[in-house]
Amino acid sequence: MATLMLAGTLVAAIPVAAGAATSSAPTNGIWPGVGKICGPGAGGASSVRGVGPKTINIAVFNDAANTIEPGLEVEFVQMAKAFAAWCNASGGINGRHIVIDDRDAALFNAAQVTIQACQSDFMSVGGGMALDQSSVKLRVGCGLGQISAYQVSDDAVDAPLQINPGGLNNDITSTGWYGALAKLYPQAVKHAGFGAQNNPSIIESQTKYKDGAEAQGWHFVDFQEPPLSVEDWTPYVQDMESKGVQALEPPDDSNIAPYVQAMDTVGFKPKFMLLGPQFYLPATTKAAAASTFPTTYVEVQVWPLELASESPSVAQLLSIMHTYAKGVSVDFNDEIAAGSWLLWAKTATACGAALTVSCVLNHAAQVKNWSAGGIGAPIAQLKEGNDNPTPTPCFAFLKVEPNKFVYDKAATQPTKSIWNCNPKGLIHLTPQQLAAA
Repeated sequence: MATLMLAGTLVAAIPVAAGAATSSAPTNGIWPGVGKICGPGAGGASSVRGVGPKTINIAVFNDAANTIEPGLEVEFVQMAKAFAAWCNASGGINGRHIVIDDRDAALFNAAQVTIQACQSDFMSVGGGMALDQSSVKLRVGCGLGQISAYQVSDDAVDAPLQINPGGLNNDITSTGWYGALAKLYPQAVKHAGFGAQNNPSIIESQTKYKDGAEAQGWHFVDFQEPPLSVEDWTPYVQDMESKGVQALEPPDDSNIAPYVQAMDTVGFKPKFMLLGPQFYLPATTKAAAASTFPTTYVEVQVWPLELASESPSVAQLLSIMHTYAKGVSVDFNDEIAAGSWLLWAKTATACGAALTVSCVLNHAAQVKNWSAGGIGAPIAQLKEGNDNPTPTPCFAFLKVEPNKFVYDKAATQPTKSIWNCNPKGLIHLTPQQLAAA
């Protein structure tokens, strides 16, 4: 995809569907920037749960069947099946083929699907559940190791028997984007509005982001806690406007269109709006075409799909989705899931025929300078969740425009490739802040 450089901003066409990739993925088991991760082998008998002579059963957690936000994290399953098909066509993991078990929690059944996975799955890979708190003790108790796409609650982040490719840590929060915006809008961030939907898993993480923002010059005049499902955002928007909010991060984790429509109705016009990576979806840019958005940024820690031609790893991801998941849209969820699968396949292959959870996690915990070959923001050293990992400080800004995202180089101020990796964006939280969260 061709790109244009305009006033420090990269502009490119967005590949909204897997069909945007035009070449078939080679079945040689090699992933650009990662190496040989799949291939033939003898397999062999195993006494390890989920590992057979010729198969490995993997759980993929998601919430796709929920009725509040139908299809939530369905990309995790789609990407897992596509990756498994490609890896199996390349010979599998030392001759064992990957079998995907769809563990759909539908938001409120995290404990139940974890119990199911504990019966028959080797590990959990490339998934996540929005309300994951109830699953943690069950997963750890049954020895279900994981390399997940994401965790939400403090309990999930800090748990053992897992590697998070982004290095999540309860005590350190990566929030460099707040500092970058404070430089761009020094007055507006003194009048900030934020929030979290009213569930412990979500409030914990969002409270830490608030602390990270305050450490970089933000002052919040409003912090809202709406329910998981909101029919009318108007009262919340009116509250933000009445308190003089100029720097807005909406307390909404799903479709942004109704929220902005309420802003338009009320006439609320903050200086800028910041959105989390969950809004890096075509629905957001479509909403920008249908409503009047303020200047709006999405912070991301995955390589922008708009710049896929500049990352061979992202190009291969698109090629695999084109080949094995025809017609399926590709978004940031596919990217974070791919990072987990690449790390798992790399380390599982290194274990050879004697495949165990401890072997996979031990190998993964030794990996340095991980970026999934260029899919994710680089992280210096991976560690298990309970071994005090350091998150990546790197991020990039995408600006939201009608029907397109634009990589904003001027706002990002990159220090490494496309990323701003200023270590000052890593905020060490105090015991008081952790207790409050």
